Amino acid sequence: MLSEREFEDYCRQVGLQGLAREYVERVRNSEPSRMVGTTAKSNVVSFVSSEKMGMTISTESRMPERAFVTLCEHDSRVLEFWDQPEQIKVTIKDKNGRPRNIWYTPDFLVIGQEGIVIVEVKDQKTVEELLEGSPHNWKEGESGRIEYVPAKKRFAELGLVHSVFCYRSELRYKIANLESLLLSRKGAKYTQCQWGCIQKSLSDHVWMSLYELKESLGCSDYSPLVQMIDDGLMLGDLDSALISSPKGFLVSLRQDFLDQGLKFINRSRPFSQFEEITVGMDFAPSSVRAEKALERLNRIAAGEKSRSTRRWLAKVKEGAGRGLTPFQSLLPDYHLSGNRKRKAPVQVIRVLDEYLKNEHGQKSGISDYRSYIAYRVHSKEQHLGSDPVSWATFWDHLKKASGESLGEQRGGKRLANSRASASPVLYRGLKPSYAWKTASVDHYIADIYVIIFSGGDYVYTARPTITGMIDVYSGAVISMSMSLLPPSRRSVAKVMRDCVRKHGRLPSELIVDRGAEFKSVYFASLLADQEVNLSLRPSAHPRFGSEIEGLFGDFKRMWLSSRPGNTADYKEVRSVDRSFSPDKHAILRPYDFYRELLAFIDWRNSKPVSPGGKSPGCLLKTSQEEFPYIARKVSLDHKFLIASSVETTSYSVDRQRGLHIGDMYYWSPDLSAITGRKKDLEVRPDVENPHLVYAGANNRWISCFTSRAAEYVTLDPIEQHVQSLEVTEALRDKRVIRERADEDLVRIIRDMDHVIDDQSTPVINIQTESEGDEVPGDIFTRIRAASVEPLRTESWEVSR
Repeated sequence: MLSEREFEDYCRQVGLQGLAREYVERVRNSEPSRMVGTTAKSNVVSFVSSEKMGMTISTESRMPERAFVTLCEHDSRVLEFWDQPEQIKVTIKDKNGRPRNIWYTPDFLVIGQEGIVIVEVKDQKTVEELLEGSPHNWKEGESGRIEYVPAKKRFAELGLVHSVFCYRSELRYKIANLESLLLSRKGAKYTQCQWGCIQKSLSDHVWMSLYELKESLGCSDYSPLVQMIDDGLMLGDLDSALISSPKGFLVSLRQDFLDQGLKFINRSRPFSQFEEITVGMDFAPSSVRAEKALERLNRIAAGEKSRSTRRWLAKVKEGAGRGLTPFQSLLPDYHLSGNRKRKAPVQVIRVLDEYLKNEHGQKSGISDYRSYIAYRVHSKEQHLGSDPVSWATFWDHLKKASGESLGEQRGGKRLANSRASASPVLYRGLKPSYAWKTASVDHYIADIYVIIFSGGDYVYTARPTITGMIDVYSGAVISMSMSLLPPSRRSVAKVMRDCVRKHGRLPSELIVDRGAEFKSVYFASLLADQEVNLSLRPSAHPRFGSEIEGLFGDFKRMWLSSRPGNTADYKEVRSVDRSFSPDKHAILRPYDFYRELLAFIDWRNSKPVSPGGKSPGCLLKTSQEEFPYIARKVSLDHKFLIASSVETTSYSVDRQRGLHIGDMYYWSPDLSAITGRKKDLEVRPDVENPHLVYAGANNRWISCFTSRAAEYVTLDPIEQHVQSLEVTEALRDKRVIRERADEDLVRIIRDMDHVIDDQSTPVINIQTESEGDEVPGDIFTRIRAASVEPLRTESWEVSR
């Protein structure tokens, strides 16, 4: 990113002045003009950490805009690139050619060595649709470049150039390789000795695969080789191969040698191109059709004279004119069998289609058959002279109707997305091909009850929330946490902490849903601080996040369904008596459940499921060893502990006892030094240690502990996790339990105060002598001389 002085020199160099300079300066000195993804329906929004810009860059699509950012980040000719620059008013033409003013926001402003360009990013399919549907605004130039005419004209008035970047699916290999090259810059630099050895090996062999080169040099990983490709010391096939598949990625010192190597390896590959095959079935008929054609050829060869043979000979002659063999000409056309003419009148079919489009979708919850009955009533009112179509015809048209459109009418965006057709494989992006490249994080409210408190007649249960992080490439679970609260920032912080503690690294990208905790400033700032890219998958789209959802599904189906207190079978839970409900049969405590969760994860990570017969854990380890630069290395130091702690409200300081948070007091000697009127401190409770909080005082963070902190550090790992749940996250439940116990105490006291008058007990009343009477010498003589009278008194009955 240019400094202010460098920008001044740049403006003089390219002659940037007037309105153009004012616009560029406003873009450089302001936030993006709009928040991306606010209207996103099926695209992945990303916030990419840019080392060149020193900030995160937002992209509104995973392939076109994300690819453009990668190209700008890697291209040394690009000095700066700004996302969502200031919007301007342009004049477009509607479908009737009438002018209309709209506000237009470009995707990027690029400051390059040769000048400044305003860029609009589109994929190839969208461009083709715009060229056809809006020819007044979108045009293809003589050189094949796409132009958005209104924006080009308006920016030309300001003295700026507008361009359209058209993303094509062929770029996906190059983009994946460039991302790998950019990540390799974070690792330790190669040595001159290593470069000398590589020069010698490539001089002897002309070209080699990346794998062969690593093995010949005895390197432990591919980091130095990838860095040399990034520096341009050796050439690689970045456009049609993948660095993540090193055995098929060729490298050389010269481009002509590399081209010869590519020709050689492509000739040896069974498939060297990814393309669709469009061949008629006449070239590869089924056995039934082939047998029928051979029978006809045999009858012709036998000299049979019949009407059929004459017709077959005519077909052979006709097929020869189209370049077909006699065998292909005589293949039966079974696919043309039957009467394909529509029997129902045109007006009947029109009424049916209108009903399915306008009314069927509005009848939410009604079965297809009941909708058919409603259609019959409707159709009889619309066309009196014709009968409605049959149930079979209705069902056939219903299946052919747009599932996405009907789904949106009947169930909103989620149902519409689930019924949408899959995108063509040819235009899809590549899945992650490295471990730690992309990980998915999500929550799951477990279908089981665990006991959080029991005492006497009291047994309280709750459903824990599991937060998991799974590596998309290998399928290995790399982090897991448990909570007794709904999904929150605490859950996210704990799973991040667990990942760093176990592996000492974080994925280079996290893809999550659009929950409030994932869209929070806390989560975005935490990832930006660690230079981890954040991607938000579309909301209400079941096809995204399949990796993490598959993990939770396996845990529910394979483990929870056999544990007491589970609710895995929802229908069974709804069909049993209250006394048989799962919360009445819970026996697992949080400690037991957390231990079983870890056991299941270990088993799943060790289960061989990949096509190569490797387990997810093995794939994760192997890829991590070969490409160690992909992950973001993070230390579990004090800075990360404080950064990952969730901020809360301010708390007042008691100089004698410290900070009163919840049911505990937190103390640090530094708190006694706080003087002045301001005694409220910003506090961040540690998300894992319930006996530790971080308080901000005098522009620094200080650690405050409870009196039980020394005992907490002696617990085993699982017990420490569980105590954090019981002390901090079950605080609200503990208050409810305490209130109910206090209510029972009041009831017991009320029962004790209840007096029953239906019982009597005789009591001996000893009459003593008056002062003037003669008093016997001892106590026993006095008792014998006393008169005894029965006395009726009250009695108390204690209810149990």
